[in-house]
Amino acid sequence: MRHYRLYMLLLLSAFTQCTNAQKKVLLNGSLSPNKVYKTEMNNQMNMVMNMSGDSAMMEQLSASGMKSPMTMTMNQGMFMTTKTGATQADKKIPVTITYDKMSVTTNIGGQENTQETNPFSDAVIKGTTEGDGKIKVDTIIGNLDEGMRANLKTIVNNIQAAIKFPENELKIGDSFDQETPLVMPIAQMQVKMKVHAKYTLKEIKGSKAIFDLKQDIAMDMSMTDTPYKITGTGSGTGVMIFDIDKKMMDKSDADTKYKIDMEINGMKMDMDCNAKTSVKMEVE
Repeated sequence: MRHYRLYMLLLLSAFTQCTNAQKKVLLNGSLSPNKVYKTEMNNQMNMVMNMSGDSAMMEQLSASGMKSPMTMTMNQGMFMTTKTGATQADKKIPVTITYDKMSVTTNIGGQENTQETNPFSDAVIKGTTEGDGKIKVDTIIGNLDEGMRANLKTIVNNIQAAIKFPENELKIGDSFDQETPLVMPIAQMQVKMKVHAKYTLKEIKGSKAIFDLKQDIAMDMSMTDTPYKITGTGSGTGVMIFDIDKKMMDKSDADTKYKIDMEINGMKMDMDCNAKTSVKMEVE
């Protein structure tokens, strides 16, 4: 009897492993007609910056009210709605995007500032999709200057480029890679970095495909528009959940740490940053 039970246990274990190994998922992200998609994005950043230089520089720094080390925090939230219409004769689906709420709270050296004003409150982005999740922006309605219109298009393009899903099916243990740019405004400069992300399928639970996320961050060495010395590296971990039935990302969370060293006109700045990013999506 003992041998029989052991045999059945081994057989059940082998069957379970075989079943899990055969589970595959196709990340077919798409936008369906006549739907309302809600997206919530939150970013939190904590930074400590150490500054050093000659005595004259440090005295000037102190006179301006700045101290080393300086702590900086930022909390940013954004809510957007994407509405799709009925499929047209040309197979395209009309899309309307609005930014419902935006808020930013910063604290630099103890000075806190909160901005609740939404610069895109009256903006309406109109475009089309062919159901593959990619949106072609046709026009932007609203009282916006050309710079703000360009910023809106950039935001839409960045959201679409955030995760490019592979065209092939994935099984447990499979992974896919993604490389995206990261631009940080520091000291009136645009510091450019590259984020390499690897998504590894950890498990399939019901209609949810759960991925482990690992990130490597490095300076974009193609940056040649500044004479300053800048180096930077970082890494991060997180989780991404894809809803198979709804054909969309359900949520994504990432914790990132990176370090940036800069030298500007003899002043050295060493920055240690911790960031948390969260994205949630719902469909109605």
